Amino acid sequence: MDLRQMRQFVTVAEEMHFGRAAARLNMAQPPLSQAMRRLEANMGVSLFDRAKRNVELTKAGRVFLVEARRTLLQAEVTRKMVLSAATEIPQVRISFIGPALYQVLPDVLVRFRAAVPDVHTRLFERSTPQQIQGILAGDYDVGFITNGISHAGCHSKLVERSRFVAAVPADNPLAGRDSVGMIELAGQPFILPPPKYTEQSETLNLFKSFGVVPRVEQEASQTNTTLSLVSAGLGCSLVMATAALQTFRNVVFIPLEDELPHVRWEMAMAWHPDHLTEQARNFIKIVEDHLQANPLLLDADASATGSG
Repeated sequence: MDLRQMRQFVTVAEEMHFGRAAARLNMAQPPLSQAMRRLEANMGVSLFDRAKRNVELTKAGRVFLVEARRTLLQAEVTRKMVLSAATEIPQVRISFIGPALYQVLPDVLVRFRAAVPDVHTRLFERSTPQQIQGILAGDYDVGFITNGISHAGCHSKLVERSRFVAAVPADNPLAGRDSVGMIELAGQPFILPPPKYTEQSETLNLFKSFGVVPRVEQEASQTNTTLSLVSAGLGCSLVMATAALQTFRNVVFIPLEDELPHVRWEMAMAWHPDHLTEQARNFIKIVEDHLQANPLLLDADASATGSG
């Protein structure tokens, strides 16, 4: 049994059809069927139930599918780690969500480059689900993700906490207010992430706790895109207060007047403990030192608001 046979088996299991699987693998069907017969003979078990019209996995086949996928993933991670170790210039691959650039990541990068100037940092802006997938696959060493989104298989550490504020266009009647309530905000054209993002359901539930539902007129998955839409006058939104540390033309950030003591935006640093290079471990240590030296990063009430 080798990795090639595992890939063939996984493809057949996913397609549940030898013809479609053969097409995906760019091979003829008879050699694929023969390869699966040899695999079953070598293992001494039946992996497929061929008695029915459609191919189905046996109990042993379902177990083997889980382990085959795990083995193939680990083999790919190993290949990437070896290639990374063989590069002449040591590097750390860092993925991040846009809000990481508002406060935490730039300061950490300055500290890291000062401590280890010979290590190259490669940055990749990705959504949190994309980062988790990439970390598990060995594409990224460390990621900065939205905390609270499932990241099974990764270790994580909270690196920033912020309260929420309203982001409104500068020409909106609310822009001159010192604060705004959730019920008033729900009456404005609103911008939310698409339904597949956890943040949408969390924001909707927050509004529903006040007995209202926002008028969603635009969708955006990235905070910077959301703020660009606000800048264009297309709606209002709720964003982390640290966004006010940046300059966004025609956007005003307003504190919420409602008491929301348990509602906070949080960012975490994530990594896979078995995939860390020496450079990645050094990076994590510098982030931890930075947090110790800047405890206000985890103090939601320390964030400020303003306008761009």
